[in-house]
Amino acid sequence: MLKPVRIALAAAALWAVAAPAFAYDPAPWIQDARQIRATLGQRYANIDWLTVDRGLNLDTSFKAVESGLEKVSSEAEARALLDRALAGLNDGHVRIDWTSVAPTTGSFRPADGPPCANVSPQRQRPPVASGLPGWTALEEGVGAREFPGGLVTIDGHTVGVVQIVLFMADRPVCEAAAAGLKLPMDKPCDGGCSGRLDTAMYQELTDRFGARLEAMKAAGAEVLMIDLTGNGGGREWAEVALRMVTPIRVKSGPVRYVRSPQAASQLDALAVDIENNVGEERGAAKADLLRQAADLRARAAEARRTCDPAADKACLLLIDAGYGSGVWASADPVALADKAWGQSVFQPAKWAWREGVWSGPLMVLVDSRSASASEEFAAVLQDNRAALIVGSPTLGAGCGHATDVGPLTLKNSGGRLFMPDCVRLRADGSNEIGGVEPDVLVGFRGSDGPALKARRLATRLSDAVAKAVAGR
Repeated sequence: MLKPVRIALAAAALWAVAAPAFAYDPAPWIQDARQIRATLGQRYANIDWLTVDRGLNLDTSFKAVESGLEKVSSEAEARALLDRALAGLNDGHVRIDWTSVAPTTGSFRPADGPPCANVSPQRQRPPVASGLPGWTALEEGVGAREFPGGLVTIDGHTVGVVQIVLFMADRPVCEAAAAGLKLPMDKPCDGGCSGRLDTAMYQELTDRFGARLEAMKAAGAEVLMIDLTGNGGGREWAEVALRMVTPIRVKSGPVRYVRSPQAASQLDALAVDIENNVGEERGAAKADLLRQAADLRARAAEARRTCDPAADKACLLLIDAGYGSGVWASADPVALADKAWGQSVFQPAKWAWREGVWSGPLMVLVDSRSASASEEFAAVLQDNRAALIVGSPTLGAGCGHATDVGPLTLKNSGGRLFMPDCVRLRADGSNEIGGVEPDVLVGFRGSDGPALKARRLATRLSDAVAKAVAGR
């Protein structure tokens, strides 16, 4: 009696294995590809770099993508194809998030939790120079954990090495800042608490970086090398750190925002901040600050104006947003210390720091994984002739996310398309996404291990030190 049932069940099981749960339909995926193509033309910050400097024809590229989507046989393959297509843009800030997360509006920052809950630990790695003969690690003192380093002698010159793993504070730094503010670690840190903690956290990081630079001087370093190899970026704290390693009053690179309501809101907020804090100023100084606020409002109005940059030549995709350091490209931090409006026009004034904690010969070591804020650090110093850049060309990630514009949700697949919303420019007007070209090239390769990387550096370090000491 059970034999027919067993046969039926076996047949059903065989059918379940042989037939897919549902058939792949390329049409909605092609629609998503076309949505991506249109969005790149309308909202992609680096579109000129991509199509002019690199010479990429997006229409041709996406026709190939559509053809590929017709040939694949599953949604997994379609997702992989779109991922590969965007990876081909060579912009680390362009990606699709396929995870099933509800779309966000406006800000996409994580929800507030207890202090430091969203601050990740950092993966430490040895500085490249630690593999050189005669290396002496400096493992004690304030900042030694956050900024590993040591000393090595090259042709009679003592070179101090300080590594910046990321331009971000990690959990121990955050916890120290929270303790200084006496924040309970088991309660949410929201609203004003979150802002106070962020400021205190990066002040703590600044103090530790300054202490590390002082320790290098005390240890007898004659030349300083900041190791940014493998540093994928982080926060705009890089604008503070770069000013601490040179006595030169550097000028930051220009910044542009992709036009959007969010960019407009940010520019308007800067204007309001200036207007609300100029009360103590008088005469020409006050008038100049109010003029700058009015200029910000005009830029905000243009950023808010609805138009299509891909179809209207009068509709500029990029809006002048000042500089990497804020409204001002350069400033004396001491002169701004007692100005209520100081950080409104010059963001590094948000923290207490000193220019030129290190004032001697300076080198910055980079590789193909140095990206984003690392490129900002190296580019500003190189453009101001304040440092010798050593290593291999950087990744070329440029500016990432400066406003709360958020990702675009693809209509059919639900994938969230992330793109940069800003551009940083070099002194010559070029886009920083082109990467930083070292002054002294080292043949680093992405597959190099620590030992091989140190050997490659050793072949070029004598030349680099000589040039740094000579001021070239």
